[in-house]
Amino acid sequence: MKRRTFIKIASATAALTALSPLASYTYAKGTVPMKYRGVVYDVGLRFTANSPLSVPSFNPELFAHDIKAIATQLHANAIRIEGEDIDRLVSATRIAHQEGLAVFFNPWKMNVPVNELPAYFAEAASAAELLRQEGINLVFVAGCEMSLFNEGILYGDSVIERTEGVIEMITARQTGVYDNKTRDRMALFNDILEQIMQGVRSEYRGKVTYSQGIWEQVEWSQFDIVGIDHYRARESAEEYVSMLEHYRLNKPLIVMEVGSCAYEGAGKLGAGGFMNLLGTNPDGSGIFANDVVPTRSEREQADYIEEQLSLLSGPEAGVEGVFIYVFSFPTFPHGEGAKDLDMMSFSLVKTYPADRSKGQEMPPWEPKEAFHRLSKIYQSMSAK
Repeated sequence: MKRRTFIKIASATAALTALSPLASYTYAKGTVPMKYRGVVYDVGLRFTANSPLSVPSFNPELFAHDIKAIATQLHANAIRIEGEDIDRLVSATRIAHQEGLAVFFNPWKMNVPVNELPAYFAEAASAAELLRQEGINLVFVAGCEMSLFNEGILYGDSVIERTEGVIEMITARQTGVYDNKTRDRMALFNDILEQIMQGVRSEYRGKVTYSQGIWEQVEWSQFDIVGIDHYRARESAEEYVSMLEHYRLNKPLIVMEVGSCAYEGAGKLGAGGFMNLLGTNPDGSGIFANDVVPTRSEREQADYIEEQLSLLSGPEAGVEGVFIYVFSFPTFPHGEGAKDLDMMSFSLVKTYPADRSKGQEMPPWEPKEAFHRLSKIYQSMSAK
């Protein structure tokens, strides 16, 4: 069995949220226009140590096609480009700029000790500053859920091992009871962030944010924009929106990630939806929780995205932008039955494997229902 560890650990949040069911929501035309109508785009990450990049090779033609689709078909005006390789980030940023998109430039080096990050982010910030001087509309993202995805803040040598520490942090935040260990972890976390920001500010003159996991406690005074990953699981609509109150700090507030998998019941699991996939067999079929193959439902994913956008664009939310996670995730290809790993991803398009004729075309994907739904919503927002 090949273990899949595509962890977006707001799933730990999902395990601890209220048990009220999702409300029935429809996108409201009377919502407040947002500055950033965004989509997350992955140019290659290592979700486990020493694993290949989630996007194995740089294909300029495919990147250009995808980014054009984000701008013209999805009617987005912003893109969060995340990846480890700085050259890929730079290339994708220039393409996005040509399509008129604002870019949230998100270098992300997972599964390395946190003491390696300041130098990495300083290098990335230097590249971002050159882009900014070219006239590119750019926001620098100085990390994402660092305490989980990097070594040295929470105990554990892997993402899975560090999940226990995440749950402890969430529990402390919910109960208001912080022991010395928890305080020390958060102090170390903010100390590393401060070191990162010193290097970033020395190289980059534009706006900077961070993509915070719900368990983290960022010292936001050093950032220009408050950025949070804000998935919804079983919270009521009111609970989901009210959680934003904690982040109203007289700075722009942006939801850096929200999305859903595409199978029945995934909406109630929020960021934890992918965890029903435990691994894969040698033939490429999935190993699913309780030996039950989920029922694919693109409508579930589309409904989730529409509902959360309706809430987040409401006047009570007060957010200036939202980024839907994620455009594509080729690591989880589309197939039939137990080989349909795509339904366990958050992608807006279904990517076909290379051994299928469609997987050899340009592009090697087709839009899902969520793609079409998001297109209509963003087009309506853009008309305001």
